[in-house]
Amino acid sequence: MHGLREFEGADHLIVHSAQSLVAVDWPILQHAPDSLTLELGPPGLGKVLATNVTLDSAWVVEPKSKRILLAREGEFDSIDPGGRVANQKIKVTGLPRGAFASSVNPDGVHVLLVVTRVINPDFANFAVVMADLTTGQLIREATIGAGVDLELLWDAPFRTWVIGDTSRGGLWRWDGQKPALRLAAPQGTPVHAATFASSPEGVMVSALFTEKTGATGLVTGRAELDRVIWTPPVVLPGLPVLVARRHPTLARWACLAQEGTRQQVQVRDTAGKVLAETDVRPGVYLDNLLWSTFSSNLLWCSGIRALATATLSE
Repeated sequence: MHGLREFEGADHLIVHSAQSLVAVDWPILQHAPDSLTLELGPPGLGKVLATNVTLDSAWVVEPKSKRILLAREGEFDSIDPGGRVANQKIKVTGLPRGAFASSVNPDGVHVLLVVTRVINPDFANFAVVMADLTTGQLIREATIGAGVDLELLWDAPFRTWVIGDTSRGGLWRWDGQKPALRLAAPQGTPVHAATFASSPEGVMVSALFTEKTGATGLVTGRAELDRVIWTPPVVLPGLPVLVARRHPTLARWACLAQEGTRQQVQVRDTAGKVLAETDVRPGVYLDNLLWSTFSSNLLWCSGIRALATATLSE
């Protein structure tokens, strides 16, 4: 499994499994025995929406029409998961083969993509382009480049894109027209992982670093138009934390912690205090956490061969 999105509520998922996009009812998976391995897609469980979907086939759910936009070379596949409308192809001149992340603006008109930029025959890194679905044109941003994964999201208060550097915690703002503006990463802390989330206060950055004692530290920031306001770092006691992802509406963080083969899913507050935690079942390996956009107490936990939820109670 390479990615998931919620669709029409937290009981329905779109899952990138192997080389297919599959629509799956979560209750079916939820009530399956933990020891049972389920196969998604042909000929397994769920409705297959698209095939030949590789790791460099970025896709996103368009918010207005609820259709899936799947990037292909020179075009997007526009897919209705409910099957009410026939699939369509939207031509985009110059859209390269290979897109690794995507985000769509609220109107569903512009799609931001992370693509490969070749520097020379021996070196390539990631660049950012924006596809205009009404004109079929591709707009390239010349200054953004990175050798690591980038996170993309729309910042509604400022009506710009935010492109987050997951290795350092810095970010860029881009309106799709003027040159992108670089906002600095936290200073004095050697960040090793960062995530980005939209919240009522704006885009929030969560950056992890390692203290001299070996403990994990977390520094968070709120992205203003031209700078990030960083809070003092806090220590996260316990197992080393690999991922910290802020809740979209509440000041709490989902954390994936690991030591050796032992993994924990934790929820922490602004002071780093553990509010809830649970051990991951032995033999299951997780690598990402995603807060539900439909339920404030639901957390999706995923790995290459695992999908689970954690439900919080006050």
